[in-house]
Amino acid sequence: MPDIIDLFAGAGGLSLGASRAGFNVAAAVEIDSHAIESHAINFPNSVHIQRDIMDLNGQMLLELSGVRSDNLIGIIGGPPCQGFSSIGQGDINDIRNHLFEKFFALVGQLRPIFFVAENVPGIMNSKYTAIREIAFSHVADYHLLPPISINASEYGAPTTRTRYFFIGFREHPTIRSFTINDIE
Repeated sequence: MPDIIDLFAGAGGLSLGASRAGFNVAAAVEIDSHAIESHAINFPNSVHIQRDIMDLNGQMLLELSGVRSDNLIGIIGGPPCQGFSSIGQGDINDIRNHLFEKFFALVGQLRPIFFVAENVPGIMNSKYTAIREIAFSHVADYHLLPPISINASEYGAPTTRTRYFFIGFREHPTIRSFTINDIE
């Protein structure tokens, strides 16, 4: 089963989706002690790394997780959204906004076949264009799908929460080549 690593894993919402899709959630990174404890209960076979992601690089993440780079197929995660949220201050200088870029920096270092990142709709505000561009510069050689807006209530969740998903993949000999039109 191909390995993925969940960054900003929380209690494991994205991990659950990845697991149900047939991926092995080999490791989860989460700084919050309560969230990582919940993830450990939900995914007892994953390696749980309670660290500040800003202190990690790709090589350290592989060593801590025990994942071999040639078996790492994907990185998933939901970088903190407080700086982008319309409910919050919407502060372009919120220090947590750097975590969005860090996600993509780690993807660029680890070179998985694909990545999936989710965030609040506020991330699409034009005042955050530079933050998105810097983040995406780390994965410039990946094929990026247009951001996908999903309202959870349309999929049976008892909430009207909307999120944006950023998905990218790179050419790899083990997967067939396809275009965005093949997905639509």
